[in-house]
Amino acid sequence: MGWSATGLLLGAWVLAALCLVPQVQAELVINEIMGDPLQDWDGDGILSFRGDEWIEVLNNGASEEDLTEYWLRDDHGEDPHLNLFGTLEPGQVAIFYGSDSVAWQLEQGQSGYGFSINNTGDTIELLRSVPEQSPDTLIMIHRVILNNHEVEDDRSSGWDLSGEEWTLFDALNPYNGASTPEGNDCVPTPGQLNVCEPLVPVHPARWDHLKSRYR
Repeated sequence: MGWSATGLLLGAWVLAALCLVPQVQAELVINEIMGDPLQDWDGDGILSFRGDEWIEVLNNGASEEDLTEYWLRDDHGEDPHLNLFGTLEPGQVAIFYGSDSVAWQLEQGQSGYGFSINNTGDTIELLRSVPEQSPDTLIMIHRVILNNHEVEDDRSSGWDLSGEEWTLFDALNPYNGASTPEGNDCVPTPGQLNVCEPLVPVHPARWDHLKSRYR
């Protein structure tokens, strides 16, 4: 599958324009990313370093978005890694797993390599089809650059609920370094708005305390 050079040049211009406005003004943005899964995040019963990666998008606009006009890729090539699917209501999020990417690529006759998020850091791009242009003309509307400490076992990173700060959801694998984004001690929130959900500590209960509850 080839992709238009005109679309790539236009995408670079649009990215430069987006840098001049707050992220929350974009209609659709990348909201949270899991690049190094250590559990079965997509729920298919199989732990897969490809299938269990995930990328979440958020609709910041005022109207429903047709996600089939949007695409995800990293910056290691021109070909998208996934054509999104479904619709997304304002203020809601949609999650796309590496297994979705693998399945779509195989349907296109490509190798099923998935999102292939690099564990030493990567750049994830959200693109959109250009109306009334050829289907392979895409513009870039949002880009996220991941540092290597963000792509560690079961850490995700994403916007806080205000959409103003990119933060590290590191409750499953605490980060104590000094690089940004810093850890927030919250668990990843796939398919949900990015509200902080800390791990709930487990406290052992003594038998005499348990008996006293039923007296």
